Amino acid sequence: MNEFTGRTSIRRPATVGSLLRGAGRVAIWAALALLLLRGLVAGLSEQPQTAPQTRAAGVDPKSAAFAVQFARAYFAPAGVAQAEVSQSEELGDGKAVLTVACELRDSRVLYLAVPIARTEAGEVAALGAPSLVAAPSVAGAVPERPQPLAGPDAGAIQALIEKFLPAYVAAADPGGLTYFVAPDGEIEPLGGEFELKSVSAAKQLGSGEGPRREVLAGARLVDPSSGAIYPITYRLILVRSTRWYVQAVEGAVA
Repeated sequence: MNEFTGRTSIRRPATVGSLLRGAGRVAIWAALALLLLRGLVAGLSEQPQTAPQTRAAGVDPKSAAFAVQFARAYFAPAGVAQAEVSQSEELGDGKAVLTVACELRDSRVLYLAVPIARTEAGEVAALGAPSLVAAPSVAGAVPERPQPLAGPDAGAIQALIEKFLPAYVAAADPGGLTYFVAPDGEIEPLGGEFELKSVSAAKQLGSGEGPRREVLAGARLVDPSSGAIYPITYRLILVRSTRWYVQAVEGAVA
């Protein structure tokens, strides 16, 4: 499945916590990085959970509870008012991707695709890193397709992205991003948990040439502890004043 369709997929893991901001974000990033990317996952059998309400048909309560618990931890700094499994994609051999709809306390609704694995004994564990995805498709709806960067500013936008992403991955605090971030923007960097291997050509959502662009920027991250490479795509909001700036990192898509 294409990473730009918004459909759930585990073939392209996303970085953890790229939407989260505020003081608690770095801590949750570190915790989830250890949980997911270094294999330290545990079944729910050790901690009884209350099964959430589940709109997706055929999802067993333990898998749904695990996915909801995981999503609540992922969005903890933002605060989750409600969370429920809204879609399930079975992959066979006990594997599945559960999409959890999370209503945050600021009234936003975000969707997190959580890949899981289930054992015959009934244990559930994360299969890989989660992905921020679009809302489950409605029949007949056409997802927004990415377009090439438009207009004479395309070169400047690509150059900004190629300079911003290395700083975003490596910076230890927001001060390291000041040059790239718009005056009204606030972006929490990843803090050096990973190393940037490469950046691909960016695409934009929509065909306009205005002073505000929503772009998709592909990159490949390396986990120094294991050497594993994770291809991801960041959704960035860019604005132009005297030059182009990054206003927000809206997350990573699968």
